[in-house]
Amino acid sequence: MKTIKLDELATVTGGMKWEDFRPSENVEDRRGLSPRESMRVRSPAPAPLPPIVRTPGDLSSQAGVDDIKRRR
Repeated sequence: MKTIKLDELATVTGGMKWEDFRPSENVEDRRGLSPRESMRVRSPAPAPLPPIVRTPGDLSSQAGVDDIKRRR
């Protein structure tokens, strides 16, 4: 593990660029609602996840998940 000296850390400039981020589509505008009304609002259903692309030797198979699935 690499360590950074405090004087090197103090000279760091910059940060994340926010200009290229796309806004989240999971934000609901609940301004003007009371806390009780806000809790009653149903959230929209999330978009389905993309299909999982599996490769031999990936983390799931290394963890034994495939073996558990076959034995059920």
